[in-house]
This record gives sequence, C-alpha cells and structure tokens, in this order.
Amino acid sequence: MHTIIEGTWKLKSFQIEKSNGELEFPFGKDAIGYIHYTPTGHFSVQYMPNKLNEEPCSEPEATFMPVSYFGTFEYNREKDYVVHRVEGSFFPNSDEGLDKIRHARMRGKGLTLKSPEMNWRNETGVVAIIQFEKQADLLKEF
Repeated sequence: MHTIIEGTWKLKSFQIEKSNGELEFPFGKDAIGYIHYTPTGHFSVQYMPNKLNEEPCSEPEATFMPVSYFGTFEYNREKDYVVHRVEGSFFPNSDEGLDKIRHARMRGKGLTLKSPEMNWRNETGVVAIIQFEKQADLLKEF
C-alpha cells in the first residue's frame, strides 16, 4: 500500500554530502524538479538547474544537465525506504533496469530521500540528499 507517499512532490533541495562533510549542489542551490508517485505504483522524477539556458548559470557548480527517469516503486514505511525500479531514463543504458534504493523520511509535508554511500566525481563515501515538499492535489472528484 503506497497511500502515504502517493502524490506530487516539489524539489526543495538536491545536495551531495561528501565524506568530509562538504556540501555540493550539482544543479545549483535553486534547482527545480518534481517526483510523482501514483496509486498504481509508478513514479517519474525530473531535476534540473533553474537557469539552464542562461549565462552564467546562477550557481557556478550547477553544471549538470537535466535528469529524468521513470518506472515502478516500492515504499516501505516501517523500514523508511523507497525502491525506484528504473524502466526508462534520459541517459539510456545507464539507469535502465536498476533498482535505486533511497532512505525515505517523511515529516509533515516534507520528504527527504537519501542515497546509500556512492562514488561521486572520483570520491567515495558520498551521499545524495534530496528534499521535497508535498503539493496539494489539483484534481478533485466530480
């Protein structure tokens, strides 16, 4: 049952925490994006720098291109994790078929997804921390 996590979540922050505690914002501090979880167990996610086509970019470290992928998900509230089973990705052959496991913490209207430790730009022990805010449902029953 997915009812707690279902809906649309707006990106508030996408940061990388390095093993030394330093933070990096690969899409800039003003990144934009959404993640959608449906009642049928599907999800889609998009992240990008806010000012992708402007020069110079709003943050010097905002050098990443947009990220977009989709598939099915499994949410386990008792163990605080979500698994994204990637079916398609903006970067073909890189994410497709992978299970992306994220620690999922919900507090009020907030959702924080945290990756396991990973390699990032030749550095080990790096964690992605992605924060969202729940959006009001736009569709109402007629």
